[in-house]
Amino acid sequence: MFKSKFLKNNIIYMTGTLLSGLLGYAFHFVVSRQISVAQYGELQSLLSVMLIFGVFNAALSYFTIKHTSVFAAHQDFEANREFTSYLTARVSKITLAILLALLAISPLLASLLHFSSMVGFVAVSLATFFSTMTVIYLEILRGWQKFFLLSLAGIATVFVKFASGAILAFISPSTATVSFSLLLAAFAGWYLAKYWSQQKITGKILPQSRTDWKNKYFSETNIRKSATQIFFFSLVLVLVTNLDVILVKYFSSADTAGYFGAFALLGKIVLWLNLSVAGVLLPTACADGHTGKRPDKMTLRNSYTLMALITLGLLAAYYFFPDFVINLFFGNKYIFDTQILWQFGLMSFFLSLLTFEANLSFAVRDFRVIYFLTATLFLMIAGVAKFHASLAQIVLVFSGAFAIGYALILMLNLSSLPLSKGELERDFRSKS
Repeated sequence: MFKSKFLKNNIIYMTGTLLSGLLGYAFHFVVSRQISVAQYGELQSLLSVMLIFGVFNAALSYFTIKHTSVFAAHQDFEANREFTSYLTARVSKITLAILLALLAISPLLASLLHFSSMVGFVAVSLATFFSTMTVIYLEILRGWQKFFLLSLAGIATVFVKFASGAILAFISPSTATVSFSLLLAAFAGWYLAKYWSQQKITGKILPQSRTDWKNKYFSETNIRKSATQIFFFSLVLVLVTNLDVILVKYFSSADTAGYFGAFALLGKIVLWLNLSVAGVLLPTACADGHTGKRPDKMTLRNSYTLMALITLGLLAAYYFFPDFVINLFFGNKYIFDTQILWQFGLMSFFLSLLTFEANLSFAVRDFRVIYFLTATLFLMIAGVAKFHASLAQIVLVFSGAFAIGYALILMLNLSSLPLSKGELERDFRSKS
């Protein structure tokens, strides 16, 4: 059914995602039992803020994979090494500026979101500094399809977060204290990703003359314009993916935000596993998109099949055993409105489909997708501003916004994706 490499990479990356996810849920399993529901809602909001703080990380991730996937397709280690030097020199300066800006606005954000302390924002700002530099090395591993090392780095990072979070929550059960586990995890991830990417890829210098990677592979690309487009694409996609908890925290009560955070976290197991499928496809899609092709239909069909099977299995568990699942991960104090847990899984399924199709648009450099992502974001904000009286209303609003966004982006891709390699050959034969 699957091409062997496609299946192998998916198994490796999905296993890594699953193990990382289990450790991530172990973190929440331990911490949520040590702190109050309101404090847990604060922690969830802080995690979402960290992801939004890291919007530059998302842009950097897409920018890096766009280039490293091309170098990998040509097995050009020297071009990859030169690109890495070019990128790290510039990103380190930007990252330092972002760190200082985040530290400066931390008191304002803590006040705006009604946090009990600004300490968490300081820890998250420092964690963002390390995680930004980590992105470069992780995307080098992904671009060269080193999914085992990529997964191993992810597992080790989350293990550090789990272990340090458990210890810190026991010492002092507050969001401010637990937030330092995010900083420790970010440092561990940076060290491992840098070490492995240097050992396997950027450290391999071939005995040849210096490569002009810009002119050799991207002579027709305006690097600055491309970076700007990728930044706005990443910004809107990060907001669509992570703004839900922040919106609920802003418009609803602290307890509602806590319950939503717990239910959404369980629902997003669907998203994280499905994104591992998208993560395996992305390097190939970017390499194909660089030469004007799209992924072949069989690969796309197989990707959709995997995501559907993952979703159906989890939805069944959430529908038939919601109390058991919630109690297992979060304890009795989160047993509330459990019959709608499956709807959070469905919400995440629509979000994973939207993200998958948005990545395909990115791979072929169709940045009109930004308009549709922005429309989805406005639907989310307007919907939850009006309907936030209950968890059922909130999850319905987000599900509807993600489903509409997915439909719009799917129509864009179906109407404008370039031909695949096989279709190009058939078209050439028909004309000749």
